[in-house]
Amino acid sequence: MLREALNLWKEKMSGHIDARDTERATLLSWPDKPRIQVDGDPIPYEQDKLIFAEYLQDRKVEAYFEIGQYMEGEEAKGSVTGVLANGVEYESGTPYEQVPRASLQGMIVIPSPLKAGDRLIVSRLTGQRYYVHGKDVRMDGG
Repeated sequence: MLREALNLWKEKMSGHIDARDTERATLLSWPDKPRIQVDGDPIPYEQDKLIFAEYLQDRKVEAYFEIGQYMEGEEAKGSVTGVLANGVEYESGTPYEQVPRASLQGMIVIPSPLKAGDRLIVSRLTGQRYYVHGKDVRMDGG
């Protein structure tokens, strides 16, 4: 019974990433053909041996904006997706009527925070692969 429990525990923990198992590495190239050099390892690891956290990669977000105009007293104001003029809702007590003017649809690209030369926090996975958690930030802010 103890053996079964140990086997179940090993099975459950096989893919677990523990902060105590992290290592440091340097990003040698990015974003084309990423390579890392793990501290203490003689050869760099190529793209096929690396898994990067999703938030470290370029992300594309589909966006839809609706642009409107309304009047506050005699003054024309504008809004984008329901947020009024820089996020401030005007509370003059005067009712306003929002008139849709235009809409825009497109893609917003959030660039990766990584660049060649960055220090990284990585974890070794099975098959000599590495999971890249993020940038290593030193106490001095570097």
